[in-house]
Amino acid sequence: MQAARFFRAAIGAATIGAGPWAMAGLGPAGAAVPAAAPAVASGCVAVKGTGPGYNVTVGLAQNGETVCLTVGEKVLVWLSTSVSSKVRWAPPRVSPPGILVPAALTLMLPRNVTAENFLAERAGLVQVSSERRACPPPTPGSASCGAILGWQVRLLVRAVARPIG
Repeated sequence: MQAARFFRAAIGAATIGAGPWAMAGLGPAGAAVPAAAPAVASGCVAVKGTGPGYNVTVGLAQNGETVCLTVGEKVLVWLSTSVSSKVRWAPPRVSPPGILVPAALTLMLPRNVTAENFLAERAGLVQVSSERRACPPPTPGSASCGAILGWQVRLLVRAVARPIG
């Protein structure tokens, strides 16, 4: 009985009270809970977009960071390799679904770039990730290195501030 109570308390603390999900004002399964404004404001960095129609652009330089944006803004994910590389980044994956939705990509991409455009549809914390092979495909009869490179960024989508009154 005591062990079960301890286990429930530990699970509750892990899912509600700690980590970036709590900073975003989210509880279990994305349920909204109050969050202190200073913690949210200091938990992410602002990144500018690369051009008209792109409010935020994230790429290799933002790997591992938490980036801020606001509901209604567009975020461009831009992952590139060297022009001579024979490997590309996989299409970005978003988790959890529903915070970002795919938006039209209106750019002509170089062949060494994987890109995706998203619209921030509602507030929350979302992880965007991708991976690619670290080595080129092996030539016939040779061994493959099998190493995988990972990339991930957390996007903290904040609600639009509305004036009171």
